Amino acid sequence: MKQLSLLLILPAALALLSAGPLECSPRRTAKIAVIQATGMPRQDPFMADYDPAKVRPQMNAHLDKLLGLVEKAGKMGADLVCAPEDMQHIGAYGLHVDVADTATGEILFTSLAVPVPCPLTDRVAAIAARHKMYVIAPLYERDGDRVFNTAVIFDRQGRIIGKHRKTLLPVMETWLVSTGDELEVFRTDFANVAVATCWELFYPEISTIYALKGADIIFNPTMGRDNQGGQSLSTAHTYITRARDNSVYIAPVILGSDGNGIIDFDGKVVAEAVGAEDTVIMAEIDFSRERVQESTWWTTINGTDNQKAIHFLSRRPGLYGLLTDQDPPVLERYRGIHLTTGDRPRQLEAVKAVDYGPK
Repeated sequence: MKQLSLLLILPAALALLSAGPLECSPRRTAKIAVIQATGMPRQDPFMADYDPAKVRPQMNAHLDKLLGLVEKAGKMGADLVCAPEDMQHIGAYGLHVDVADTATGEILFTSLAVPVPCPLTDRVAAIAARHKMYVIAPLYERDGDRVFNTAVIFDRQGRIIGKHRKTLLPVMETWLVSTGDELEVFRTDFANVAVATCWELFYPEISTIYALKGADIIFNPTMGRDNQGGQSLSTAHTYITRARDNSVYIAPVILGSDGNGIIDFDGKVVAEAVGAEDTVIMAEIDFSRERVQESTWWTTINGTDNQKAIHFLSRRPGLYGLLTDQDPPVLERYRGIHLTTGDRPRQLEAVKAVDYGPK
């Protein structure tokens, strides 16, 4: 009987051991790419010329364009490519909580979200497998009656190895999108990667959790740029701070002709293409390289020249309890503020109030 119990337990134990800590992942040189694309036209339900028959064709045209750039990254030899947030180009419809899809009768935004897997993800998987590269594909995912802002991660064989569902949503996005609850780090054959979608990167705790879990690079598919419009990522102070705080690479990906690229763990921009339209930005990164202080004095005094090691070995988690307090003292001053999250009557009023279309 004991032998039988051991036989039953052993496979599970071996599975846990084989998963291992993320810190055991190999770290080597890889070509990392991000897509810099301009947005295609889409319909605006606020306007008098809104044509629901054009919604899906325009969505598909935008998707085709992005997938073409993902394919281009593969031809360039990318080991991993990340596309911008909302590959379907439907996020703006999330404001229109009272506009129905003429094809399904559902709320338009909800009807455009897709299950995972689906024909859309099959197309991404085929590109990943064809070029033997990892792909991060951010899209709006339909799961039952809920919609998530999801980044789907594909491996070199085109298999889905994970999903990151956005955990922190801007107020407007909460009207029709549900929040995810996991902050996962994904293992590749060259480094550990994480995804902080849009607003998530503006919460310092999230990038720190990723760093503590062993992330080497954090991708930020987003709809809101951090750099000054039309200027270099060297003006993106939040990105630079997140990179330096946690000694990780940060890779923002946004629609437009600037704001995309890769920032290293010292806060230096290593790849961007300001002003270029519909291109692939790529850099070769040696993930085995550590952030060090090249000083014999520093090494002698601290016992190491590794700045990341010094930072995390010197942490005092016991001081950070307030970070998980649901009602910290600062909220006392905001008792009278009530967000529109979960308040459909106020959401409908808000939509009417901001309707900028012809009356």
